[in-house]
Amino acid sequence: MSSRDHPDWWRPMGGQNSQDSILERRSLVWNDDDILDGAVPAVFSQAGTYEGKFFTRGCRGMIEVLQLYCIGDGADTITLRYSPHPCLGPFREAVITPAAAWAWQPFVIEEMWDYDSLFIWVYECEANVDWAYDAEEPYDGHESGDAGATWADMAIRPFIRVVYTGETPGDVPVSGIVNTVKVPAVGARQETAFLAVPNAAWTPLLTVEGAGTLIQARIVFVTAVAPAAGIIYAMRIYVAGVEAFYIDNILATQSDIATAGRAGNAEFVQIPLNTLLQVRVPLEFRRLIQIEGYQSSGAGCNATVYLTANLNR
Repeated sequence: MSSRDHPDWWRPMGGQNSQDSILERRSLVWNDDDILDGAVPAVFSQAGTYEGKFFTRGCRGMIEVLQLYCIGDGADTITLRYSPHPCLGPFREAVITPAAAWAWQPFVIEEMWDYDSLFIWVYECEANVDWAYDAEEPYDGHESGDAGATWADMAIRPFIRVVYTGETPGDVPVSGIVNTVKVPAVGARQETAFLAVPNAAWTPLLTVEGAGTLIQARIVFVTAVAPAAGIIYAMRIYVAGVEAFYIDNILATQSDIATAGRAGNAEFVQIPLNTLLQVRVPLEFRRLIQIEGYQSSGAGCNATVYLTANLNR
């Protein structure tokens, strides 16, 4: 079944009353010019990024394959990311290594997509990869000039397709927020290598792109200089570029000299060679979350960040 477009199901909210709602739909979701493998497209982008395609309805089901009409050299790659709609961070990504001929290059997904809409964009594109689009209606292109923070419409159709099985006949649309419906999420843990944290300077340590909820964050400073007047160990957490949380050893221990202690959502402890500052705050983020560290021990040191979150999937 081809699904370039289809009506809403059950009129007026559900569309066609005769649509079978028990058996799954298997379809190719697309909007392009029917180009076939081997044909050179009239328009294509050379290493273009942060341009994408938005399918607004009918995308809940098992994504089998993402397809991009592109060409490469068999070595350079192009990375696609996807989420339910523009302005959300990436839920997942696909890395394609195009062959040296124009074709619908596939990336196998084989995962359930629990959302009615689907936004796919080019995140990274190496020098020897080109991907196709055209400027024919109906347009469904979007572009971002600020790394995905905001998106604007484009009068183009990126040549991106999605192969589905297990597709529903169309879900009842929901306007606004339904608080009783949980967004599917998976636990994820990330950590950095040793990073240099200079004395008395805020230092970016970790950035996680995506959408979800923070569970825990910990900075391990490789120093054991005890807190005293003027000696601070601290962490700042930013959500979408805005400071959302601050903690330091004084707030965690209720003391400016204690080498161990805890507050309701944080712990501070010094052990031989290391100083640990840990927080547990349920900060929700839609696009990215960032952690900065600070220490004023009198000299630079290394630090490692550990982050645990429920990432929307």
